[in-house]
Amino acid sequence: MKAVYGEKATSKQSRQTLLLGEPEVAFLKAEAQQMAENAGADKRTAKSLAAEWLKTNKSNLKAMSSGAKLPAGLAGALFGRMVTSDPRANIDAALHVAHAFTVHAEEVESDYFVAVDDLAEADDTGADTIQETELTSGLFYGYVVVDLSALHLNLGGDVGLMGEVLHNLIYLIAEVSPGAKLGSTAPYSRASFMLLEAGDRQPRSLADAYRVPCRAETSTAVAVLCGHLAAMDQAYETGETRHVMSLSNREVPSATRGSLRDLAAFAKSLAPQEAD
Repeated sequence: MKAVYGEKATSKQSRQTLLLGEPEVAFLKAEAQQMAENAGADKRTAKSLAAEWLKTNKSNLKAMSSGAKLPAGLAGALFGRMVTSDPRANIDAALHVAHAFTVHAEEVESDYFVAVDDLAEADDTGADTIQETELTSGLFYGYVVVDLSALHLNLGGDVGLMGEVLHNLIYLIAEVSPGAKLGSTAPYSRASFMLLEAGDRQPRSLADAYRVPCRAETSTAVAVLCGHLAAMDQAYETGETRHVMSLSNREVPSATRGSLRDLAAFAKSLAPQEAD
């Protein structure tokens, strides 16, 4: 702890949250087990071994940092990591995720619930708590950007792993919805429309298509998005490669239509080809 946080090591409130990936955890665990076995029950020997390990590994990490970033697992490779005490351990996020919002006016419903004490005394009402939770349901627009160069770097240049990450990411975006109170809401929906674009220009969201709320219908939302996309194409002529999966029959400008499997395969192909 002291090697990472310095003087803040003894104060949990002063320490910054540190994201460690599986490779780092496995390495530290193996090193700690080895030192514990070598030291036995001798505290003085254990302290000496820990000091020697810290001295040795600090110099090794310093030599490695100029050539590669420290591994942080898939979570760190995708979402990044910041460590103020050691800038060498910082990782820039390769995955950028915008907050999803409804394309129509928000609809909120209050879920009223109580908890009753079954062991109440005769003079008790039995009500332990009375609360309510606001639930929302709607047609959401979500936007995700993957920086391919950053992802390639964060994965240590492993193009095979990069392809698998991109492939699986498409399925996760389309099929997994974040939610709470799963037992009483069952928020298991899937994407009705998914547009995948690839290009060498700065990414651009299509969120502006819904500055004016539209009807809460998939066909209407897709039509509004396609109209905005056509206007953007005419103005900027960026020429992205597009693949689309849709439950609507609406034609998307310059897009190849396919299934979710087709989009995932295309995403996987965006990883650099391995050198012969």
